[in-house]
Amino acid sequence: MDEYTSRQYNNEEVSRIIRRALKLKQADTISHQDLIETALEIGIDAKILETAIEQEQLEFKKEKIRRARLKRRKVGFYSHLSSYLIVNAALLLINNFTPGLWWFQWSVLGWGIGLAFHFKALFFPHGKRFEKGIRSEHHRAGFMTCRHRRFHQARTHP
Repeated sequence: MDEYTSRQYNNEEVSRIIRRALKLKQADTISHQDLIETALEIGIDAKILETAIEQEQLEFKKEKIRRARLKRRKVGFYSHLSSYLIVNAALLLINNFTPGLWWFQWSVLGWGIGLAFHFKALFFPHGKRFEKGIRSEHHRAGFMTCRHRRFHQARTHP
């Protein structure tokens, strides 16, 4: 027995090797039938493979929604930041050219507190609240997890 036939590979190694082989073959994809045949050759049942494919697709959708939500939230924050800077610069100029006491710092302080909370919510999200937002976006996108689908089916089909 040579070293390759007795060697055992972990999941990460298998994933990297297959990706590299597809790259060397200059193919980024594999047909569904080829995937099933490959799985059968290495002892993976077709039903288990189909379940894994479904789970992978669900996780991909979740990640796509999560990235889209984060992108929208970043755009919102940077829009908020630019408004803050422009408006407070204008208020500084107005305050500078009008007689009387300095007052613009109060808008800088008050709005700055709100901006700081916005920054914290974006870059240091509280886990439960962020995940709740993700779940509501999944629901709006028509995405249901297996658990939600079973619950929904149980309620609609007694």
